[in-house]
Amino acid sequence: MDYKVKCNKCGYTGKRNEFPKRQDFFQREYIAGCANPDCNNSQNPGDASIRMFGGERPFSFVRTEIPDDAPSIVKVLGSAQDAS
Repeated sequence: MDYKVKCNKCGYTGKRNEFPKRQDFFQREYIAGCANPDCNNSQNPGDASIRMFGGERPFSFVRTEIPDDAPSIVKVLGSAQDAS
């Protein structure tokens, strides 16, 4: 399954590799800013590390649609993941 990233400020949705990334204090990669040059949405390492405690998220991951010609196992596993 492939995921895209959506900016929750301007609504721009694109591939994950389009968005600038950095590492937080726990050395995990996070989306650092929006790929849309007209948007100033960003987060710093402290904000990214605090995500686990809830709060507003500047970016969301969006699952891409499963193509109709995908193998049956991909469709079943995708449905199971949605249910969990």
